[in-house]
Amino acid sequence: MAVVRERPQAAAGVAVVGAGPAGAAAVETLLAGGASVALFDEQSRTGGNVSRVAMTAPPTRLERLAAGSDRLELLSGASVRGVTPSGRVDFDRAGKPYARDFAAVILACGARDLHHPLPGLPHDRVSSVGALQALLKGQRIVPDGRVTIAGSGPFLYVAAAGLAAAGAGVTHVIDRLENGDYLRLAGWGLLMPGNALELARTRLRLRRHGTTVLSGRSPVAVHDDRLELDDATSVPFDRAGLTDLFVPQTELPRTAGCRLAYSHSGGYWRVDTDPEGRTSVAGVYACGEGQGIRGWRHAAVSGRMTAAAVLADTGLGARWYRRGDRLRQRLLARFGSELEAAQRRCEPEAPPAAAMICRCEGTRVAQVDAAVALGLQDLSSVKSVTRCGMGPCQGRYCEPLVARAIERAGASPREPLNQRAFVRPVTAGEIADGL
Repeated sequence: MAVVRERPQAAAGVAVVGAGPAGAAAVETLLAGGASVALFDEQSRTGGNVSRVAMTAPPTRLERLAAGSDRLELLSGASVRGVTPSGRVDFDRAGKPYARDFAAVILACGARDLHHPLPGLPHDRVSSVGALQALLKGQRIVPDGRVTIAGSGPFLYVAAAGLAAAGAGVTHVIDRLENGDYLRLAGWGLLMPGNALELARTRLRLRRHGTTVLSGRSPVAVHDDRLELDDATSVPFDRAGLTDLFVPQTELPRTAGCRLAYSHSGGYWRVDTDPEGRTSVAGVYACGEGQGIRGWRHAAVSGRMTAAAVLADTGLGARWYRRGDRLRQRLLARFGSELEAAQRRCEPEAPPAAAMICRCEGTRVAQVDAAVALGLQDLSSVKSVTRCGMGPCQGRYCEPLVARAIERAGASPREPLNQRAFVRPVTAGEIADGL
């Protein structure tokens, strides 16, 4: 199947990848500045994970904008495979490969949630909390029976409250953070009341629902129908969601050759940008969670600032963003890094040696620790020794866990995993026809 190469007219100069809060803010700013935009998103509906809507929901703001504007092309259901330094976007839609060239590309790819390795995983009734939330928002699927949410951070309460409001029997929320950790973050909440109010409301909803909140506790193993906690007690479940951390989705920036930087507060690789989203590759920009996990409010501010920089850099329009955005960006970024630091302080000192760290290859924690003990500090070398990161997910889930193993050995991760040419599988025929 030949790759269809499309060259849009010069006016349609900017590609935005990702229709979450960052991508949506970038699109609106670009349109206000007079640019034409192609918005790519692999989901059928816009909104990303935070603002995901059901298939039957009324059109979102972005969808209405696309329907009423000849300068916004909405490419829903388009899986972007890679981005070149020259601004070419390779993508697949309806099973057919395409390639387009743009004057600038904004990558607003969002983040994914992960959990620490535990004995008993994988388990057919345990998923990430984000997966439960996505099924609820996108498909109106409510899990049956007793639902337990466990891990670390405010996201647990937001997701649990949403599930409870939809009729799920959320019996427990188990949070590694203690109430004192949230109190120490309260000063930032006064500066950003939206964050504090959201957490307070979700906690109140859960209390009214009858959900038991266990603070300063964490699961240490998964059994057939219960979570074993670190105080030797157990919590029964029919469906469990686990989320300990979020990491940026940096696969597309890597295909473009963008420089990455390691975040010690978050324990992941992020795209190295300036405050306005410029990467090390001219014409390729990254905003939102790609710059670090800072929440959806930061993502929206970041999207506006990055789009304003694109308008100025390409000559498509004047640099413009809301008054106070620079200050909001700094405050939200600082709050996010403080929250990450609190979460890292309560992480387990060492995952159980027998727990699986790479599900694709079946690699155990003990195998990674043994490789790190040899003195390996770059993830590609660890991959060569353990096969950790060689599977279909290309290290999306195990990379930050391997980085933590390197840190536990007293070193700092030197290089991220190497990125394959395409971030999603393609057939040999497609490569032969297209290249």
